[in-house]
Amino acid sequence: MSRGRGKLGADPVRMLFEHVAGPVAADGAPGVFCCGLRVVWMDGSVTDVPDSDKNGAFFGRPSSQSRDGAFPQARWVAAAESGTGSLLGAAIGRYTDAEQVLAADLLGCFGPGMVVLADRKFLSWPAARAFPATGAHILWRASASFALKPVQVLADGTYLAELKPPRKKDGPPVTVRVIEYTVHTTAGDGGEQTSEVFCLVADLLDVEEYPALDLACAYPLRWGCETVIGDHKTDMGEGQPVLRSGDPEGVMQEMWALFAVCQAISRLTGIAVDAAASPRTRSASRTPWPPRPPLWRLSPLSRPTLPSPRSWPRSSCPAFFTRDRPGRASPRKTKKAGDFPARKPGEPSVTKVTRRIEFHLLCPWQLT
Repeated sequence: MSRGRGKLGADPVRMLFEHVAGPVAADGAPGVFCCGLRVVWMDGSVTDVPDSDKNGAFFGRPSSQSRDGAFPQARWVAAAESGTGSLLGAAIGRYTDAEQVLAADLLGCFGPGMVVLADRKFLSWPAARAFPATGAHILWRASASFALKPVQVLADGTYLAELKPPRKKDGPPVTVRVIEYTVHTTAGDGGEQTSEVFCLVADLLDVEEYPALDLACAYPLRWGCETVIGDHKTDMGEGQPVLRSGDPEGVMQEMWALFAVCQAISRLTGIAVDAAASPRTRSASRTPWPPRPPLWRLSPLSRPTLPSPRSWPRSSCPAFFTRDRPGRASPRKTKKAGDFPARKPGEPSVTKVTRRIEFHLLCPWQLT
């Protein structure tokens, strides 16, 4: 078996995965679609590979002094369908490869009728131009340091901004729609926490066809990526090291094989589960919402004192609350020393909570 694996190499297994990869949910499946678009996410991670001279020289390893003797790591980016976790594609590289560069290898996975969710490290002018060119739409988060100057306020209080190219000769700016909001979480004991400001960037400019509320409620679906990443990195190994090859070609072969197995499981799950329910997540079927209040009621003669333009895009009109989000929470915990504390024995992994979204809206006169 070992000699046979060596003769086979990684390419045939990669081709097998690419043959079976793709969405599996039926049209209109709950938890998979938003505003008529199939929701897919894109995210990356790293996987420890066996510590050998060949793997270390090819993949590289973390340089942090706090991780002396760390294992070599392979960096990879995957795209999957929301709700089912079905993989659309994957790209594998060295530890030193940037996720933005690997994401460019996934462009062939996307197409018309999709909206791609991604976190703040992927947003850039080249990416915002390349992904919509496939026919798919983007709904990505922007970091606080990303400059987004409002150029036009839309009817719902969201606004348009332009992503500038690195150089003028690279091409024209990309016009995007910016949606800002915070999430208020109320626990069962009455305590309330307010999140940081979420700033979403989308190329879905029509406020009637793509309401801000729908898009803000769709973005948390991206967190389903943690389940797929966990499947690939640890779950299928049943607590044991997943990868065992001492050479880069064998490592790549094993990783493509794991992607193929993950996809096979997703397809079997899709067949076994009733089409009316999402196999991996809660039902996200649309429910009637109460009439939305006007975004602003003030006449031009009674305008409030607003922050200076220097504070844009954080300035806002009086915001309003939307419908509640899922009534449960699972705090981020880890078994290793790091940024998140370990869960104590007997501590519940799920807490009953109530979440509300508060939009940060711009008023038209802020651009005058």
